[in-house]
Amino acid sequence: MKTTYISTISMSDSARTQMMKQASTVNTLQIELSSGRKADVGLDLGSRTGEAVTLRSEFYYLHSIIDTNALTASRLDISQAALSDIRTNSEEFLASLVAVRDSDGAASVTQAEAEGGMQLLVSRLNTQLNGSYLFAGLNTDEVPIADYSDVTSANKVAADAAFFAEFGFTQDDPAVAGITVAQMDAYLTGNFANMFADPAWGTNWSTASDLEVESRISTSEVLSTSVSANEEALRELAQVYTMMSDLGNVNLDSEVFKTVVDQAISMLGSAIAGVTSLQGEIGVAQERVSQASDRLSIQTDILNERVNALENVDLEETSVRLNTAITQLETTYAISARIQQLSIINYL
Repeated sequence: MKTTYISTISMSDSARTQMMKQASTVNTLQIELSSGRKADVGLDLGSRTGEAVTLRSEFYYLHSIIDTNALTASRLDISQAALSDIRTNSEEFLASLVAVRDSDGAASVTQAEAEGGMQLLVSRLNTQLNGSYLFAGLNTDEVPIADYSDVTSANKVAADAAFFAEFGFTQDDPAVAGITVAQMDAYLTGNFANMFADPAWGTNWSTASDLEVESRISTSEVLSTSVSANEEALRELAQVYTMMSDLGNVNLDSEVFKTVVDQAISMLGSAIAGVTSLQGEIGVAQERVSQASDRLSIQTDILNERVNALENVDLEETSVRLNTAITQLETTYAISARIQQLSIINYL
């Protein structure tokens, strides 16, 4: 025969242990009710924990691409706006050249417009976003185009040197009036044109890379999302503005001036078409980025639902369980208090 000893202290200790377990349960349920998520996902899911971790990893990866796409979209929007300004200004300059070609005093008018056009071109091609130059290709930390208005700039120095080497005097020399149509035509298609072709363009005008920035816009798509300042259309615009602002046009013979204007008009038409094409490419990229983000948003919503199904709790069920646990804990407290009051002395 086995005798089990029952004492007030053993009963009290048992009650205390029970209260600790119930208090822990109440605390866990309160956490789940306030957060809506399992207090210990690993303990609750067991072997399915790996699935939850994988889903969360995929969710954060796709979400990071969506965030990157938002920045990419901003870069494309600003690039599109810059190209629009460049195109609009060049169209207005073309209209002005056609209108004043045979007018007296046209040279001074077009020179001022060309200087303004050059400043706008340089300004827009040197556009920044978050410290990165948008038209610099991969060289995003370098200013793409040298400022032609700076007399010490490499492109201005090269243009002055080329003119002097060709004619033997500077652009503001009265001797400019003696340049013939043949001489000017030879210069425009020869040494002058060479300044805007490689390697002179990369040496004196541009630090931009021909390689453009590529962005991952989805798990399977990589897209070119920039325009380089080295594009042919942008070089042609720089050539036209230089031609019309810094060849001593005010002092040129009228027929020679018309030769310069005709060359500028022809080149402007080509440049405007080129800029329009670049805008079209940017527009296509904008649409693809937008569509990719929309698809990724749908995917992340699905992943989020699956993660929630694994990790979230039923709030109504949790609320009922919490109320039950609190009731049980209060009952245990009451019983424990009664046990604490038990004493054999009361029965002697």
